[in-house]
Amino acid sequence: MIEARISGTGLRLADVTERHMAAQRAASDALMDWDGRRAAGVVSDVAYAIAVSAVATEEAAARREVMEYQPVDNKESIGKLVYIAAFLIATRVRLEAGEMATVMETAAPFDGPGEGD
Repeated sequence: MIEARISGTGLRLADVTERHMAAQRAASDALMDWDGRRAAGVVSDVAYAIAVSAVATEEAAARREVMEYQPVDNKESIGKLVYIAAFLIATRVRLEAGEMATVMETAAPFDGPGEGD
């Protein structure tokens, strides 16, 4: 089993990406729920803002885990980059400068042709 080198957690790339996808689903579900409550006048704007902030924070933490994940070989490095590319295309967002630097830094040990194969 390939192990991650992210803060000594022992998580694999599949674990980290699954957490991120779950956080995205949870955020989407929570936003739809809170939008409905807000539209019905059941919650205040302040409660809505707090709830939206909480789910955004959870998704951002899971996203950060993906960005900081250190692949153990070339195959994992490519897998991480493919996942991030798919995420960016699907969500139509861009990486912040710090995120891009982190991604490039963690992919760098395997940037040569055939490295780590």
